[in-house]
Amino acid sequence: MVISKYLKFFFLVLLIFLLASACKEKAEKSSLPKLGTAAIDFTCQDLKGQTWSLDKVRGKVVLLRFWADWCPYCRYEMPIIDKYYKKLNKEGFLVLAVNVKQSAEVALAFTAQLDLTFPVPLDPDGKMARRYGVYAIPTNFLIDRQGIIRQILIGEVFKEETVLRDLLKDYFKLQ
Repeated sequence: MVISKYLKFFFLVLLIFLLASACKEKAEKSSLPKLGTAAIDFTCQDLKGQTWSLDKVRGKVVLLRFWADWCPYCRYEMPIIDKYYKKLNKEGFLVLAVNVKQSAEVALAFTAQLDLTFPVPLDPDGKMARRYGVYAIPTNFLIDRQGIIRQILIGEVFKEETVLRDLLKDYFKLQ
């Protein structure tokens, strides 16, 4: 009898714990950015010490890219992205290539090796990537001039230069 009471109590506590965990996970998932919703604002510093936030760049088309130097797709795609950044930056295209969970030295070596010119904010603890629900590297968010997420692209998506061009032609005059 006594064991039965303790067993019932144990299962009741376990059930409450599981339900609370499920509710928390659901709440966290529902707060992740989705297509057609406002991008989550953040503040972080780049490799040059400049502070960035999405609120400060409202009015620009932003490619928010989460990456790391061990990613083979990043190595191939970053020069393609940089080409469009150089071409369209004066027209309002901004790339924020957020380095996730790596040191500034590692990110700097990678960007120097590829001669990249766009800003590289740092996310050394991965907090910003978690807020955006990033589970794979690279993950890209295309954010319009009003701060709304228009595309979420995961993995190797810019292997062909035409993919990025086609995404940007809705915002810029491209041939």
